Amino acid sequence: MKKFLKVFIIVLVLLLVVGGAIGGFFIYRHNTMYIGRDEALRIALNDAGVDISALRDRDVDFDSEHGSAWYDVDFESAGVEYEYSLDAVTGEILYSYSEADRY
Repeated sequence: MKKFLKVFIIVLVLLLVVGGAIGGFFIYRHNTMYIGRDEALRIALNDAGVDISALRDRDVDFDSEHGSAWYDVDFESAGVEYEYSLDAVTGEILYSYSEADRY
């Protein structure tokens, strides 16, 4: 029984170490491969001509599918709603749309 427990603990520790290394690699890769949420927001604000201090609401989401990755950036300022999709690697604007609030 003691031998089984030792083997179990050793295997568990090895799995945790390997899992942590793999997780760390993917976090490192994500942070060095993509432009980041702050840069995506900055690009969208610059394109819209909106200062960050004038924002009412903002949402920046990272999405990926089938080898493509992008940021969806949504924000409101001065009664206008803005929507952007940006390439997560290059920062290129893939889609932009704005609409005045109907209130």
